[in-house]
Parts: sequence; C-alpha cells; structure tokens
Amino acid sequence: MTVRVATPFAAGHILADTALKFKEELQADTRGRLTVEVATSVLNEQTINPAMIPCDPAERVADIILTGGQPIQDYAPAYFFFNGPYVIQDYAHFLRVWDSHLGAEARALVKTGGNLVSLGTVYRGFRQFTSNRPIVVPADLAGIKLRLPPVPDWVTVWQALGVTPVEVPLTGIYEALRTGVAEASEGDLTQISSLRLYEVQSHLTLTGHLVGFGLAAANACFLRDVPWPHKVRRAMRRATEWASQSMADQEAGLQTQLEQAGMTVVTPDAAAIEAAARPAIDTLFATRWTVTTWSEINAL
Repeated sequence: MTVRVATPFAAGHILADTALKFKEELQADTRGRLTVEVATSVLNEQTINPAMIPCDPAERVADIILTGGQPIQDYAPAYFFFNGPYVIQDYAHFLRVWDSHLGAEARALVKTGGNLVSLGTVYRGFRQFTSNRPIVVPADLAGIKLRLPPVPDWVTVWQALGVTPVEVPLTGIYEALRTGVAEASEGDLTQISSLRLYEVQSHLTLTGHLVGFGLAAANACFLRDVPWPHKVRRAMRRATEWASQSMADQEAGLQTQLEQAGMTVVTPDAAAIEAAARPAIDTLFATRWTVTTWSEINAL
C-alpha cells in the first residue's frame, strides 16, 4: 500500500523535511510493505485542507498532510490563539497548551469538522519580518505593504500595527516581492530560505512575533483502514520529534546563512511592537478566542 503525504511547502522547508523523515521511518518500520510518496508545494496552504476530507482515496489530495494552522482556522477558529501573534511564548509553552484541555478541544473540532486526526506538531521556529528597509519601532511599519495569507486574525493584528495587508498565496510570495506588489513578508526562517526571499528582500528583522508550528494530520478514514495504524502514528511521532529538534538546532544557523546571503539582520524594539499589538490581541480574545483568556494561557 502507498501512503501519500502532501505539504504546501517547498523542498527544503522543515515540513517537507518532516515528510521525508516520516517516509524513511515508516518504510523501515514496515520493511517496505507501506511505501510513502511525498508531494511538496501541493495546492496552497489555505486550500489544501478541504481536499483532505473525502473518505474515498481517489477524491482526496493525500492521506496525510503537513501544514500550518489552517485546520484550526477552518474548523476550530475560537482556538486560533495557538497561531496568534505574541500569545505563545516559545515551543515548550506551545506544547503545554497543546497538551492541555484547550488542545484536546481544538483537535476534537478539527476531527469532527475536517475529518482530520492530529498525528503531532513540528516546531517551525519563530516567525520574523523581511523588508527592504529596517524595521525598528512600530512607526516603521506604517503603510508598508505586507504579504499575508488570508488569515483574518493575523490581518487584524497587523492592520492595528499600521501595515497595508496584501493577500498573496504562499507560492506567489517571491514574485510579489520582486515586482513590488508587496514590500515585506513575515514567516519562519525556513520559509524565507526555501523561497529564496533573500534575493528580493534586504533586511531580516527579528520580531519573533509568533511561535511557528506545523500540524501533521491524517485523513480519519485512511487512519482507520491502513494496515498498522500504530506504525503510522509512531513513524510520524519520530519524524515530528526529529524535525522539531532539528529546527531548534539549526535556527541560529539559518539566520547566519541568510545574513551571508546578503540580508541585514535588524534587532528591533520588539517589546514596543508587541505593546502596540496588544489592544488588537485583547480584542481577539474578547470577540473570537472566547474559549479562554490570555491569563489562562500564560499560566500553563
């Protein structure tokens, strides 16, 4: 049997690497009785999840996806604080919240609404800011055309910081920055590196505004029907743990590589930028993320 794994990210991204590690682990554990096909840059991060719902293998794009927080946005939007700017402190904090009742509730909604079963998460590194000028204080963000995915909660926060959001699919970021459709981007270092944004952006500003994570999720019908589902789960657990540690180990090195590729690294007044974003985040907790409070999350 062939297990199809898909990710919207390009080869070289940590989630693409996770898929390849999963392939290695599962094929070894089943002595090749389960083979794995990996597809990178498949669809886009905002549309891949509905294509995972069908139980009929011929109708769905893959059996397992490695993606970002889109399943939570689609099926558990009140829990999107997991992917909210400045809410989660670091990946250890993310895991404590993910392993709490809040994570269990979010996973249950994703399974009910999206027919997706979580197999684990991957640390993608802190999300940073790229531009063609230094960003040091909140005023530097005023009017800058920032590429964002169509994530309403992110748009809310960044608009409050004064940017002009420009919605561009993941695969279109490079061209949008090259042509000036967008003037800046935000993303984890493997996104910046794998998309070669250093060719079209001169500055890397270490905003550290979001603890990036990837979600490994399987179609529930696939997981029910596949031989040795415990081996599938075990292989993905090993792959996600390996990838998270790998990302933690290489994060500083990736920053150095981007600097060597010509980017100027800027250390901004991150506290001031966070303070400017706080009112918008408070509003999101009051109006959209109503299942919890910032205080409860910080206490975990």
